[in-house]
Amino acid sequence: MTTVMSRLGPTQWDTWYRESRAVERLVTDAEADRFLRHVDRPAGLSVLDVGCGTGSFSRQLFRWGHDVTGSDFSPVAIRTAQNRGTQARLRYGVHDFDADAIPATLQPGSLDLIVCRNVLPFMDHQRFMTDARRWLRPGGQLYVLVRVWPESGGEPDERPWQRGFTEEQVQDLQNGWAEQERCWLGRHTALFLSQERRRTD
Repeated sequence: MTTVMSRLGPTQWDTWYRESRAVERLVTDAEADRFLRHVDRPAGLSVLDVGCGTGSFSRQLFRWGHDVTGSDFSPVAIRTAQNRGTQARLRYGVHDFDADAIPATLQPGSLDLIVCRNVLPFMDHQRFMTDARRWLRPGGQLYVLVRVWPESGGEPDERPWQRGFTEEQVQDLQNGWAEQERCWLGRHTALFLSQERRRTD
């Protein structure tokens, strides 16, 4: 499936964040457990958290010992994340991956891990998936968390910030990756994708 859904811009998200309507998915024990089982190294990764919102997962990644850059196109969300604390290895910035030029820091093979929690349905995700492959180092991983709806347009109209994918779209995300692992977290599915087979020794 190649459909790109209608775009919701930064101004709309700024409004939702100000009204506390864009509820950020918190890091549950179940998600943390699955993540730590499937990510190669327990610490020391260079991580990009795409669509980081107010930074809850970015902060968790930092606590696990990673070097994290959180990015979101909502200035309100990024200001909130920054107000909750930054460190030398925990940074935030405003960036629109659909509309802005690729940052100079995102060089080919520059990242160990890219995190996309509840953000791909709001992006030109096919273009982004191509870019993500290029930015990852050999053996690097892409972590995707996305709500799954039984059919296209299944998300409730009164909660457009809860946009998700159909099962067919989730399957499409996995195409072209050498290694694919998947698990369920309630109505969400988590994908761990890698371009190269990871060593098990």
